[in-house]
Amino acid sequence: MCILLNQQQKNGKGRNYQFEQWQQYFTWERQGHKFIITSIHEFPILKIDNRKDNNNIYGKYIEKLILDLLYQKQQSKNNNRRLYLSRDQMLQALNMVNSNYHYVKFNTGKVADFLKIDNENIKEFFNINNRNLNDAVERSLKRLDSKFLVIWNLVHTIVLNEEVIILDEHGKEIKLKENHVTAGKIELEYINTYEKMVAGEMGYTKKQEIFLAGRYPEFTKKVCSKLQEQDLNILYYYKSYDIIFHPDIVMELDKLNQFLLEYEERKNVKITLNGIVSKQIIINTEKRNQEAKNQIMPTFGERLIVNADYEERKLIRRSQKKYITETTKIIDTVINPKARNIIDKVNTYERTKRKTFNKKIDTILN
Repeated sequence: MCILLNQQQKNGKGRNYQFEQWQQYFTWERQGHKFIITSIHEFPILKIDNRKDNNNIYGKYIEKLILDLLYQKQQSKNNNRRLYLSRDQMLQALNMVNSNYHYVKFNTGKVADFLKIDNENIKEFFNINNRNLNDAVERSLKRLDSKFLVIWNLVHTIVLNEEVIILDEHGKEIKLKENHVTAGKIELEYINTYEKMVAGEMGYTKKQEIFLAGRYPEFTKKVCSKLQEQDLNILYYYKSYDIIFHPDIVMELDKLNQFLLEYEERKNVKITLNGIVSKQIIINTEKRNQEAKNQIMPTFGERLIVNADYEERKLIRRSQKKYITETTKIIDTVINPKARNIIDKVNTYERTKRKTFNKKIDTILN
């Protein structure tokens, strides 16, 4: 192929870049060492810098919605100008994900079984896209900060085992069984110490490894158990965005009013942003699928997957057609705003499965 195209044959990263160049002009399939050209593009497909594109296409919508959320908070009866949301709550408030997202992220095994999809695909979905979506939000916050529109911090929120009374957006008192507050220096030191300790006890050196192994809920539970041994009264903890309008903006009412979105505009911005998120995930999934097909070695077809190492198994998994169809199914479950809440269905499915299993065990034993 390189001889026909009058190009130098390359290896490693250079070879991958060469494949990316070819994709601008034609598509192909691999059969052993052969390249089978399946189609030739009438016009070259320009390569898009996805990172730059993501910054632009997400940013303007995220910024509009964050300022709108802040304005609504500012105008509430209790006049609370502080927007305090966990990362997942923020993604849901911006309509980038739906109400299933948080549950599925921490219950990938159960949901994979319920949806009849590969658990590795759903774990990879969250490992890649959770980071990308959070990065998009934080880049937008940094831009708003640089324009002197907001002041923000990413903080640790600790949940204390104590009752507290708060005011809702209408000024009505609500009694809560748990108190969510920003962690102080002492609490942070304990959290960091025990996170590293528990990770070591579980045989990991990075949080990402724990998440990929599907053991993050177990990890945080063990950390919280150690925190409670120190009489810190902490039930659990999570990361949150702490955001307020810049003081100069609050002093100028006309400038503040411009951030309020009318109902229809807010609805349209949310729908557009959600559509872009879904489309970008599919584009990136299709790209990984094609790259895996291009990189896969001819000998893989002659080898058993069980004998392949982790990177080879990942390459094989990504090259399969179901990698795209299952990603689409996950999007329909955790991104699509019209998706129904599946939490009760998953829990019912798990209970039924356990009962069926227990009956089989009883039958065998009896």
